[in-house]
Amino acid sequence: MKTFLQELAEKVYKQHPALEEVTMVFPNRRAILYFRQHLSNLLNRPHFSPALLTIEDFVGSFTSLKVPDKLELIYQLYKVYNTVLPSAETSQGGVEQFYFWGDMLLRDFDEIDKYHVNAVQLFKDLSHQKELDSTFDYLTDEQKEFLRSFWGNFDETQSANKKKFLYLWRQLPQVYTAFKQKLAELGMAYEGMLHRWIAERLTEGKITTFPRNPAFIKFAGFNALTTAEEKIISFFVERGAEVHWDMDAYYVNNAAQEAGKFFREYQQHPVLRNTFPQQIPSHSLLSASSSEAPRVSIFGAAQPVGQAKLMSQVLKEQLAKGMKPEETLVVLPDEKLLLPVLHGLASSVEKMNVTMGFPLSSTPMFNFIELLMDLQISRKDDHFNHRQVLALMGHPYVVAADAASANGKRKEILKHNWVHIPKGYLATEVPLHRLIFRELSELTPPSDNVMKSLVNYLKSVVIEVGSLAALGDLDKEYAFHFLKFFNRLEEVFLEKDAHAEATPENDVTGMKSFLRLFRQLIRSHKIPFAGEPLKGLQVMGVLETRNLDFKNVFILSLNEGAFPSMGGKGSYVPYTIRKAYGLPTVEHQDAIYSYLFYRVLQRAENISIFYNSETDVLGQGEMSRYLQQLLFESGLPVEKKVLHNPIQPQGIKPIVIGKTEQVMENLMKLNEGNTYFRGMSPSALNSYIECRLKFYFRHVAKIREADEVEEELDARVLGNFLHDVMERFYKRIGERKKSRQIEVADFNDYEAAIDALIDEVFIEAYRLDPAKKVKYEGQRLVVKEIVKRFAHRIVEMDKAYAPFTMEALEQEGLTFSLRIVHPPHTAVVSGKIDRVDRKGDQLRVIDYKTGKDKLNFESVASLFSRESDRNKAAFQTMLYALLYKKNFLMQPSEHTANVKLIPGLINRMNLFDDGFSFGLKAGKDPVTDAEVFLPEFEMRLRLLFEELFDPAIPFDQTTELENCKTCPYTQICYR
Repeated sequence: MKTFLQELAEKVYKQHPALEEVTMVFPNRRAILYFRQHLSNLLNRPHFSPALLTIEDFVGSFTSLKVPDKLELIYQLYKVYNTVLPSAETSQGGVEQFYFWGDMLLRDFDEIDKYHVNAVQLFKDLSHQKELDSTFDYLTDEQKEFLRSFWGNFDETQSANKKKFLYLWRQLPQVYTAFKQKLAELGMAYEGMLHRWIAERLTEGKITTFPRNPAFIKFAGFNALTTAEEKIISFFVERGAEVHWDMDAYYVNNAAQEAGKFFREYQQHPVLRNTFPQQIPSHSLLSASSSEAPRVSIFGAAQPVGQAKLMSQVLKEQLAKGMKPEETLVVLPDEKLLLPVLHGLASSVEKMNVTMGFPLSSTPMFNFIELLMDLQISRKDDHFNHRQVLALMGHPYVVAADAASANGKRKEILKHNWVHIPKGYLATEVPLHRLIFRELSELTPPSDNVMKSLVNYLKSVVIEVGSLAALGDLDKEYAFHFLKFFNRLEEVFLEKDAHAEATPENDVTGMKSFLRLFRQLIRSHKIPFAGEPLKGLQVMGVLETRNLDFKNVFILSLNEGAFPSMGGKGSYVPYTIRKAYGLPTVEHQDAIYSYLFYRVLQRAENISIFYNSETDVLGQGEMSRYLQQLLFESGLPVEKKVLHNPIQPQGIKPIVIGKTEQVMENLMKLNEGNTYFRGMSPSALNSYIECRLKFYFRHVAKIREADEVEEELDARVLGNFLHDVMERFYKRIGERKKSRQIEVADFNDYEAAIDALIDEVFIEAYRLDPAKKVKYEGQRLVVKEIVKRFAHRIVEMDKAYAPFTMEALEQEGLTFSLRIVHPPHTAVVSGKIDRVDRKGDQLRVIDYKTGKDKLNFESVASLFSRESDRNKAAFQTMLYALLYKKNFLMQPSEHTANVKLIPGLINRMNLFDDGFSFGLKAGKDPVTDAEVFLPEFEMRLRLLFEELFDPAIPFDQTTELENCKTCPYTQICYR
């Protein structure tokens, strides 16, 4: 197989022995590299190389104007826009907000010039189109009446916003003209402006001297020419230049093939038609006999990564059979597959050259910087939001700085459920932590512009990350490229920006605008791969394959939306106006991609094509139209394979855990507990009654739920705050009086005391600065008001109940033992009682509840029932009563004589009822003395423990599916 560039090198060498006279012009630099290699293989004597240029280099050689990067161009457009339209009414905001608008406008300017469109007339038509879109003058009276009824206050007249909108579009010709003048003054131009200027000067005869002899200029490998390129090439063809087209008769001679669209147009061109040969060449693909036809294999695989893995496997097999890496090309229309492909090929390919750049947006550094900006955006004063803090503390870069500190902070935040974390807690002695968790106002040097402050903040953090010894070279490379990006951003947008206004340091809108700008800019930045460009396996994007031919071709992602890609880049010029003025449309792009598809295959001998066999949920992303054409139009023998993993769903089997020796050993250890807790708690026993398997997962197997910070207002958060406030309230009374007796006078001015205690609890819970007044916003304000209402109501009821004696508050360490016979064992029960108080012979055991717990239960037996409507709160409170009795009331004394033990709940279901009466209800009767129920309760508790420790009774699933709805282990059980 001879490649296009090889044939061209032989032809040029044969025609021009004095190669130094020749100027070769190609579409891209990759083609120049391969052409130079083919030409050097022909030379066996000292020689001078021809001039090898890209079309951009060739056009640029006629002028001193330079094309700067996009950042510079958009900044200059921003300045011109503010000069032409200085009114605040037409302002697009700061440069970070203008960028999104200016980027698309610059793209339209570029296309207008490349296709020699009358900009003034186009913008005039465009403003008419916008005016038509923004007014209802074309509607009939009947249609207007319908809109009035639909919108209610429908207004036919133009609003101020409409007038501003239309005025802006009418001024675009002035912006366009002033922008080009400004660039010319600075010695700059955008690409389209430069091409148009040179094309016009050439055709008008204003350029009469040329750096190279036109008769020795050869344009090679072009396809879809812009109007400017067409005029420039035609000018030199008329003066003896040659054009060498890279094409195939299959798609050029067939009007139904969109791949040959542009060649068929140029065959009718008054100048370029003379550059086509009499006979369009036919290559091996599609045009040869079946014996010479290429070997074509099509593979379908589920999901993009499946394609990458399958391709790596197929390529590895072919290499083992003798395929040469230098003759092999892998085409990646979807750049997200680059890493999966590289990982898949690493073990089987010794040398590899990647022409595609690796997107900075796919690096962990990009995610890290996004988190840093989100951290500052969500900051409230000197507190940071837990979401960004936890994400950053778990990020590899922060862990690399100091793993112990990062993990310790994460555990503390999760343990205490801190929604907002103070800066002082996070800014530890670790240098990276101090740089991350600071306010923008602390930067040195300070700035009065939030965009400048953010860039300085991000640069300082990136520099510190790049200096971490624990990071590998690749991560340091990421840091280097991001630092270059921020320096360039600072140089173009910030140091020169005369319009940069002073903004508040906590300007959230400005920071969000900068984050959007950052995300848009970073999409176009890539890390180039360094390697030997002519050695080893070649991995390229679609556009990089122009003019290059390989014996073995592997193409991935042959799906609609990937190849061809979905739509074009954004534009303010609608399809109808683009079509009328000859600007590129979707059809134009489809023709280009169709040509690139057939061109990369036309000289190949082994073709392997991969596509995603699974469409998305909307049915999009099916097999590419190009692949369909290859299958049904080419007539080639195609081997088609689909990697199919049949789904064989298995029935959900019940989970039963037998009590092996190890399980029993772990179960026995529950009695031993740890330093803080010993024995079975009421909540653990409730869990066992609900579902034996749930008890096993949580307490025997120790499968813990993932720790998360709860932002929502749930019963646990409210309960913790209420418990803390009420405990402190009564402890302060006892400490002040040196007595457990609570009297009516103790409740004087209780509102102020509770407010102070709520502040105190919030300060401790969220690690706030005690010297600063607590700010209640959002969820904090809701929590405060609810806890305040609960506490006030409880105190009011206690005031009416006083005097009484506070026997216990948050009583911990209470245990008692139950001796069970089958099997012989001693079970330990333990718990923490919220509150016990006494008045006369009534001893109340109180459990605070902020949920919807009920007070009534049918019988003691119902408390141990495994039915879903069992009263868990009543079970827990009765168990607390039994605990208190076993610990304090078993020895006869004056204190315990004739005591009535009354268990009960203080909960939100009936706390605010006018007729609230403390205590549980058995059926409809109030429980005035738990002693009536405790013997049966203890007996059933013993039976429950006998069941729990019985080796013959396994841990199985509950039959009450209602219990499974809130169970954290549903993903294990599939219930």
